[in-house]
Amino acid sequence: MAQRIVGGEQYEAFLVRGDLDGSSITVDGKAYRSTVSFARPSNTTAYSAGDVIGATGSAIHTLASAGPSGGLVLVQGVELLIGATSVPAGMGSFRVHLYSASPTAIADNAAFDLVSGDRAAYLGYIDLGTPQDLGSTIYSQTEYVGRLIELASASTTLYAQLETRNGFTPASGTTYELRVNTLEAGL
Repeated sequence: MAQRIVGGEQYEAFLVRGDLDGSSITVDGKAYRSTVSFARPSNTTAYSAGDVIGATGSAIHTLASAGPSGGLVLVQGVELLIGATSVPAGMGSFRVHLYSASPTAIADNAAFDLVSGDRAAYLGYIDLGTPQDLGSTIYSQTEYVGRLIELASASTTLYAQLETRNGFTPASGTTYELRVNTLEAGL
């Protein structure tokens, strides 16, 4: 049984429990896929290592429906899809910083900074490897992260900042899609 909601996608997930010999299985739980898409600014200004990547005006990305309201979730995987036909020279790994509340405003191409006022909402980071060329898209993923996080009270939303770990020169207006997959861990 699966339920799919597009945008902040929600799935009925299955936590498998059973005998070691595989003779019986029960399933329960929920999984969520939260996705944000954005186009970076229409310029080719080079990024330095440690800069954040965002849309015009903001490098804060909202991931709606990331889990149950105010609940605990396990981050299972993170994916990054970039609308480009080849990996730009110098592009390397990325780091996704997660928050339970919207962090201090930061612009595209500014250096990442965990300011003191954001420490309480900071949930840590997840590293992604160098994207791979898949023809019309470049792609990176990290699976089985297993990071336990708590969503803010009465909220199903996570906030993210995407940091480049290497300097590179981007194409103008490149599109990015960030996906975060979570499993409900209870309340």
